[in-house]
Amino acid sequence: MALSCNNTLFPKPFFTSCSSQTQGTHFSNLPQPTKQDPIFKIKGPSTLSGHITISGSKNASLPLLAATLCCSGTSLLHNLPNVSDIQAMASILNSLGAKVDAFDGKMRVNSDGVGKVEVDLEEMKKIRGGFFVIGPLVARFGEAVVALPGGCNIGKRPVDLHLRGLRALGAVVELRDGKVWARAANGRGLVGGKFRLDYPSVGATETLMMAASMADGTTMLSNVAKEPEVVDLARFLTDCGAWIEGAGSDNLIIRGKRQLYGSECVIKPDRIETGTFMLAAAITRSCILMSPVIPSRVSCLIDKLSQAGCKISRLDQQTLQVSAHPSHIGYDLKSFDIKTNPFPGFPTDLQPQTMALLTTCTGSSLVEESVFDNRMTHARELQKLGARIQVSGRNALVYGFDEGR
Repeated sequence: MALSCNNTLFPKPFFTSCSSQTQGTHFSNLPQPTKQDPIFKIKGPSTLSGHITISGSKNASLPLLAATLCCSGTSLLHNLPNVSDIQAMASILNSLGAKVDAFDGKMRVNSDGVGKVEVDLEEMKKIRGGFFVIGPLVARFGEAVVALPGGCNIGKRPVDLHLRGLRALGAVVELRDGKVWARAANGRGLVGGKFRLDYPSVGATETLMMAASMADGTTMLSNVAKEPEVVDLARFLTDCGAWIEGAGSDNLIIRGKRQLYGSECVIKPDRIETGTFMLAAAITRSCILMSPVIPSRVSCLIDKLSQAGCKISRLDQQTLQVSAHPSHIGYDLKSFDIKTNPFPGFPTDLQPQTMALLTTCTGSSLVEESVFDNRMTHARELQKLGARIQVSGRNALVYGFDEGR
């Protein structure tokens, strides 16, 4: 990635490059954080310029890694992000007996050597996403023992839908000693069934999709999540030999296959990282380029930022230019309202960053959080910096810098 702090690199007209000549990421001359000192020290105000390379999606990578447990032979995943969650999931797979090789942003997984169906408790403590392995383990090996995922500081994230869905596929599921014990009731494997999710949970949808892909018979899942990460998982499983119809819609039809085979997959760019850098450009009134990007996966944010006054253009199939620099837009950014919802609605994972932007816009804004019950704690931190925000439950009224002064 190449981003630099510079407010002079904005050539006219707007549809020319705003890339920087300086390579590397720069945070003034401040000391870099270490593992012992995980602190960001930020000196502002400044503007950003240059090009940022978007990483592969973490939220797509975790279920895809779990899905390799469904497959005989070797799977190869490209463009994995360099984050600790990926390393933790690889450690879980390895602890179960899979052979995992990581190199150059890729990961090769062969699960033919899996000899355990119980995930080590210490491994599970590292990552909530480790719970994904319950579906593949029960589907392929007939049983699984997985610790319940820990709590979350943004609210409740229960796994009851996962467990009820597995029961609908013929699993006996028990909770004992903080662990989920699941096994195929017939002693052989899961069977097709019907299940309607009370809420379109992404994790439950992905877990049940993996389980149903190896169940005996046809499974119908309704009110499922439509997130792009669900579509990516369905595509990978299909490449491995599964039969899945309806990914990206409200309903999934899955015809189970007795055996799936390893395949190859390139992780799509992370839409939350994309959105975060788009918001960074807006907050700092900057112009930056970013790629690779799939605009349709961030269209909700593009619409909101355009409404605020940002100029966003698609330079080619994978590159976006985002500008909020005064020399490009001619006025300051205007406030707008957001309400978080499952895809294709506004992503809850972009709500805190968006609230930060709204504190710098003209006018007042209403932020409604409909996904998590405790995702307003960042408002207190923004208030410490001088922001005027009134929080009531899951809603927040955000006053821009010109309101009530």
